[in-house]
Amino acid sequence: MLSNISCKKFLEERSQSDIIPTTVMDFGDILATGGYPNGIKLMPHLNLMTDDVEYYASIAPNPGDEAFYVNYPAFQWQPDFIDACRQSMSPNVNDFDSWSVFYSKLMRVNVVLQYIDGAIGDAKERDKVKGEALALRAWYYFLLVNLYAHPYNDPAVDPATSPGVPLKLDGNVIEETIVRSSVKEVYDQIGKDLEQAIALLERDDRIGSNLFMDDVAAHLLASRVALYKEDWEAVVRHADYVLERHPQLADLNNGITTSIVHRDNAETIWAYGNHRVTDIMGVTLVADFSHDLANTFDEKDLRSQYYYYYFPPEMKPFITVDYGINKYVESQWYLTWRSSEAYLNRAEAKIQLFRKKGDAAGAQQALSDLNTLRQHRFAPADFVPWAMDTGDQLLKMCREERRRELCFEEGHRWFDLRRYGMPEIRHVYAYAPGRTDIYVLKARDPQYTLPIPLEVLQRNRALQQNPQISGARKPE
Repeated sequence: MLSNISCKKFLEERSQSDIIPTTVMDFGDILATGGYPNGIKLMPHLNLMTDDVEYYASIAPNPGDEAFYVNYPAFQWQPDFIDACRQSMSPNVNDFDSWSVFYSKLMRVNVVLQYIDGAIGDAKERDKVKGEALALRAWYYFLLVNLYAHPYNDPAVDPATSPGVPLKLDGNVIEETIVRSSVKEVYDQIGKDLEQAIALLERDDRIGSNLFMDDVAAHLLASRVALYKEDWEAVVRHADYVLERHPQLADLNNGITTSIVHRDNAETIWAYGNHRVTDIMGVTLVADFSHDLANTFDEKDLRSQYYYYYFPPEMKPFITVDYGINKYVESQWYLTWRSSEAYLNRAEAKIQLFRKKGDAAGAQQALSDLNTLRQHRFAPADFVPWAMDTGDQLLKMCREERRRELCFEEGHRWFDLRRYGMPEIRHVYAYAPGRTDIYVLKARDPQYTLPIPLEVLQRNRALQQNPQISGARKPE
């Protein structure tokens, strides 16, 4: 078995004629209630692993200290952080097992894909449900292969031979061992699923809810996948599609009535989940928005008001952290895909083409994308457009803008650090006044590829564990 599949009971009950799903609507319900993320937590541990998070020492007893301590192994990048968090009695252990979470969702999606073609109902609706399922499967495998395998663009490994994750493409629940497909094979399957999803979803000209995948969302995901593969032309092609149909950006000059990450925000393409999706309860009382990240923002950048808080020293008796994330002030629709990512994807791709092929016109177009985004983040009097520069400097500017704009959203920073070459990260933990531990994730550290959970390895003996550091990670 790949994981503990909670839909096993449903799949076994399919043999009972009174509950066999037969209509397109039946399979749409399965997808909506079990295939979409809904309230499951998505990779909350990644927020503890990047340079965007900092631990702030408390000057008085703080309930956040206990919540942080039981999840401390993730902050330390321990090779067995899930097991270590379990021993610390962390309530988040199951949420950290993204392997089982995503394969559970994949089982439901695969049920839909296995039987939807024979379902009774409207052909257009069948295409829509099938397209959504294919896009979701592509997304889940994209997340899995970027959590548990080497980056596709890692020059030290060949994606054709580097172990990826097992590809399970049907909804049958059987006891079996499944080996890991290569990183390239997983990406190839993601590409096939997205190609089919896009073809099906583009047929639907109805105006739908942004709570479900549509053609624009599928193209946005395709642009992200191409970015990670460094297929720059494909990035541009898919981002063009997105921005032709959804160019809107929230203008912070005018204020916004919701948080930037909200289904009703002007730039939202797809909204999913809720406030439980990425949160580790209590941790943000002592570990939150880092100085390193805050220092990347211009003092006149309006995102310093809408994306994070600054708490002055006089607040220390009441609030431990210096900075706090301010992107998620609503209780519903906590994560979104936004048009701002499409601008950033396209800009990075065009800059890379400029660096590699000397496409100066493309570089100007990249600057236009970046300045369009930035113009919506500064007051008119404070906005200074970026000018043409060297390819390396433009890439640096683009990546810094990406960090600012997408911080704390869907693992972007962790995944970006991986594809940037896996640089060193340092985490400081002040466990007592004047006493600190400094943990270092070294450049190209093995823990940039997460370990497969031990329970998964015990269930499937065909799986090989990712290389890990030997023994516990020690502070400097």
